[in-house]
Amino acid sequence: MNLLESLKGAIQNLKGNKVRSFLTMLGIIIGISSVITMSAIGAGGRKNITGFLKEGGYGKFTISVDKDDEQFRWKYLLEPETIESLKETNIFKNVGVNINTWVFLDFEKRKEPAFLVATTTDFEKIDKINYIFGRNFLPFEYENGEKIISIDNLTAQDFFGSADKAIGNEISFAVGRKNSPISYKIVGVFKNPLEELLKVTGGQRIARFIRTPLNTYDKVYDLSKGGYNSIIIESKNPENLAADMKNANTILENITGIKGLYQVETMSNAAASFDNILSTLNLFITFVAGISLFVGGIGVMNIMLVSVIERTKEIGIRKAIGATNKDILIQFLMESIILTGIGGVIGVLIGISLAVLIGVLINIPPIFSVFSIVSSLSVSSLIGLVFGVTPAKKAAQLNPIDSLRNE
Repeated sequence: MNLLESLKGAIQNLKGNKVRSFLTMLGIIIGISSVITMSAIGAGGRKNITGFLKEGGYGKFTISVDKDDEQFRWKYLLEPETIESLKETNIFKNVGVNINTWVFLDFEKRKEPAFLVATTTDFEKIDKINYIFGRNFLPFEYENGEKIISIDNLTAQDFFGSADKAIGNEISFAVGRKNSPISYKIVGVFKNPLEELLKVTGGQRIARFIRTPLNTYDKVYDLSKGGYNSIIIESKNPENLAADMKNANTILENITGIKGLYQVETMSNAAASFDNILSTLNLFITFVAGISLFVGGIGVMNIMLVSVIERTKEIGIRKAIGATNKDILIQFLMESIILTGIGGVIGVLIGISLAVLIGVLINIPPIFSVFSIVSSLSVSSLIGLVFGVTPAKKAAQLNPIDSLRNE
């Protein structure tokens, strides 16, 4: 019996048990579609999030004092003269400072934590945000310290029902739970920087973000008692980032006279670290989805073993009229590979369709990898081969006389 005849025989046998064949393929279909869907959505979400972070951090770096002692830190990073010294070199495109701190918003008789950025015009040029409603702070508002803020769209929606209704309203917050809350007028609503991450992870607890002019923060909380968290610098040419980082560090060390005091790092470092985390998470999720492929393979082996028992007499007749062990082995392997191969193709089609549908629902364009699709089909065929070997061997090794006696 040649290979073509074995293939025809395998197809005829599978057609004769359509329902059982489909149920056998179902495990493979679910496994393949799960792998394709999860990997595509995971890759799409990863690109959205890390792309946003990398774009925001390209050609930029931060400087902070590499010491644990808070008083020591402020002593060497507080002075406005330090910032002016960096600006006067005219080496950098923008030099900004800001305060990053946690505050507590008054919301429905409870305190809601939010991340506050006290910002300047220079900082806004570097760390740009996407305003959805309202506006950014005006130049004179940075100077006179008016009690105004901008908030992220998710917080605006929670507090006021919709983001557009927040403009012109007031919101109260305090730095620390013991300080009295102060009211600020909302002039702008910007896109929450972690919104894409929340879509991917399905998170319910959002991170809240607000911004206010640095002089506003200074009037209320008196910066003479504290200082800037960090300096942020944007290079004129991103290709010269490494040289600019070295120059900035040298300038500051010359001012303080202390070597090794400052920690200088690119803003894209966070994106790279986050990218690694997302890659690992995506790999883990895909692996978990792939477990169903293994379960599907066991199902294939189980059905093929049942098929051997049911067709014992058929095997005996075929051997009696000249079929060799090899012929029997090939036919049963063919059946197993066809089952998993067809299941793999259907699984890929369903997986692509599901990924596109889910992507539309959660607004994350899926990214399909040719490698993952081809490898999924290869794995499904390999499963048919591996899990079909035992039933095929059992069928091939049946004694024809005992087979013919079987009832």
